[in-house]
Amino acid sequence: MNTTTKGGTSARNGTPSVRMRIVPQVSATFWVNWLLAAMAGEVAGHALNHIYVHRLGRVIVALMLCFVAMSILQRTTRRFPRMMFWSAAFLLSLLGAVLAEATDISMGVGDSGAILLIAILLIFSFVICYRLTGNLPGPTDSPHVGGFFWATAMLGQTVASACADWIIGPGGPSERLAIGVIALGIAATLGVHSCTRVPRSVLFWFAFVLSGTVAALGGHVVLKLIE
Repeated sequence: MNTTTKGGTSARNGTPSVRMRIVPQVSATFWVNWLLAAMAGEVAGHALNHIYVHRLGRVIVALMLCFVAMSILQRTTRRFPRMMFWSAAFLLSLLGAVLAEATDISMGVGDSGAILLIAILLIFSFVICYRLTGNLPGPTDSPHVGGFFWATAMLGQTVASACADWIIGPGGPSERLAIGVIALGIAATLGVHSCTRVPRSVLFWFAFVLSGTVAALGGHVVLKLIE
């Protein structure tokens, strides 16, 4: 039986104990918290988009610096690890909302073009991480994968935010149809997870983008209620 040292690591294999883990276990609670963090980030991101519509470049630089500082602090401190993780998740979602809007405005390609452009970058992130680490990025306490996770999660949430903007936009698809497709995608992901041996890291990212889109749509609903 493994023993746990005072620093919160297993004496046999050196892995973080459950109590001291930085990354929460991927469970129903994880996804609920992620939805709430992403929804709050979407609301805050759209507020920044309206306030600093002509200075989004500076906003993005400032948010990225804050996110990098938060990520470094998360890895170097043992205090409040879960709070640090979810604070970084909120900041990531906020950055995704601002990036989606900035890509649409600066590139002039519309929401669908922004989705395609960011999705290409997301695929490159998967490829680079797999070539360097042998695995797809995922929420993990391993430092050589954790950086890839946050970078990929930022791109994934940006895609999700752009998808939400496209759905509610005047030139987007029917909202009922889009919600039906998302619900079908979530159900299919759960079914594949339960009945097959498809790598969990692959399913995680399908679920991440789908849930991120749901959260972004929820953020738009909250904004309409506030207005």
